[in-house]
Amino acid sequence: MVGIISLALFFLDKVGFFNYGVNLLRNFVIMPATRSLIYIGEEGYFLFKNVFGVRQLVKENLFLKSEVDFFRGEYFKLENVAGENEFLRQAMDLEKGERNQKLVLADILSFDPFQANDSFVINKGKQNGIKENDPIILSGNIVVGKVKEAGEKESRILLITSSQSKITAVSEDDLAKGIITGSASGALSIDLVLKDVELRPGQILLTSGLDGIFKRGLLLGELVKVTSGDSASFQKASVRPFFNLRDLKQVFVVVTK
Repeated sequence: MVGIISLALFFLDKVGFFNYGVNLLRNFVIMPATRSLIYIGEEGYFLFKNVFGVRQLVKENLFLKSEVDFFRGEYFKLENVAGENEFLRQAMDLEKGERNQKLVLADILSFDPFQANDSFVINKGKQNGIKENDPIILSGNIVVGKVKEAGEKESRILLITSSQSKITAVSEDDLAKGIITGSASGALSIDLVLKDVELRPGQILLTSGLDGIFKRGLLLGELVKVTSGDSASFQKASVRPFFNLRDLKQVFVVVTK
């Protein structure tokens, strides 16, 4: 039996059977596997290269974004400083000729949460010489209100648009005299103006100086529309204030020295 097997193997070797099998194994198994490994290696290299490139781009993007945020912050700082300098310059202009008064610049901390047109709180108080009834104005001598309550470090301001506010007023031509009051809605009006006095839209209304709080000549508002008064002797008109609540961030407190 062994002899038959040996003879068969000798015959197959002579006819090239084993070489044929090796060639089959090389051509259809080894070579395709080798080419696949080479392809996978090249693709892996390019994949690694691309992933690394994307990570590098993300890193550079984050760096540039942080730089932009930094310079944006510096810009806003400079803008705030410029705004404060302008306010201080205006304060110096307003103080000229007022030897017994000084202006204290204050930031608005918050408005009344239930009625924004009634009052707000500032970051200055008794420590800064502020007391009850001190006038609150803007540059250009625009009246905003007066100090309602003065704390040590903070104060509550009553706006002229509040229903609790009443200020004696006079027209620019000094003919129309009356009382400017606020309302729950924040609307201003002038009342108790004599019927025989002409009121017309566009008239500028000023403080009269008679209430002992506001000096004469400060700006209160512009007459918008004449309405009928509550009595036969007086007339009434709606008034537009010279400020917008949404724009208020800082105010001046007029403090007596």
